[in-house]
Amino acid sequence: MNEFYYCYSPNLQAFLQTHGQRFICVGLNEKTLRKFWQYKRSSELDELLTKWQAQKPA
Repeated sequence: MNEFYYCYSPNLQAFLQTHGQRFICVGLNEKTLRKFWQYKRSSELDELLTKWQAQKPA
C-alpha cells in the first residue's frame, strides 16, 4: 500500500474535509494538469474511502 493517497475528485475531497481529514498539499498532475489533493494514508482515511465508495452513486 502506498504511504500517500492522491485525490482527484473535488466531491471526494469535500467529503474527506467534512469528516476531519486534512490534506498535506495540493498540486497539479504533470501530465494531465488535473488538480489533486495529497493525503497521508491512515486507517481512518481508508475507512472514509470505503464509506465513500459504498455511498457513491453507480
